[in-house]
Amino acid sequence: LETVQPSAMEELEGIMTQQFSSSSSAKSSSFGGVTTAAKIMNFTKEAMEKRILGVIKKHDKDLMTAIQDNMFTFDNLIMSDERSLQTLLRATDPEDLIMALKGSDQNLQEKLFGCMSTRAAANLRDEMETLGPVRLTEVQEAQKNIIAVARKMSDDGTIVLAGRGGEEMV
Repeated sequence: LETVQPSAMEELEGIMTQQFSSSSSAKSSSFGGVTTAAKIMNFTKEAMEKRILGVIKKHDKDLMTAIQDNMFTFDNLIMSDERSLQTLLRATDPEDLIMALKGSDQNLQEKLFGCMSTRAAANLRDEMETLGPVRLTEVQEAQKNIIAVARKMSDDGTIVLAGRGGEEMV
């Protein structure tokens, strides 16, 4: 989106604000509601995203929360390439990774373990087993922390996150 004129983004922001503030529910939106808004937001840079969400929050805090919850999630990492995941894993707090993986899908776990050395993956599995049962809120918080790192790295161009505005790779 670096080639999009700022005026176009401002116009989009105005349209979204008008659309969401005029309806009592995002689901009644004529162009797709919360899910569509979240997909659009996934393609914006962090600064623009914060600005748009800030405007939406002024009008409807619940709507802003719903959009954020539908944006790029921890489970979406499974669509990313191995090189990007390796870079992300190096930048991730190990404690967050252990906690986040504890509540994640088995396929995502295996993909992430495949991006690590055999020894690192074994150590991580041992740590997860040792941890025992954990609260879902703690898992979700750790996943949000990792996604925040991933989004920042994506915005900086360090990694490409599939489903979040990354260009098609060839």
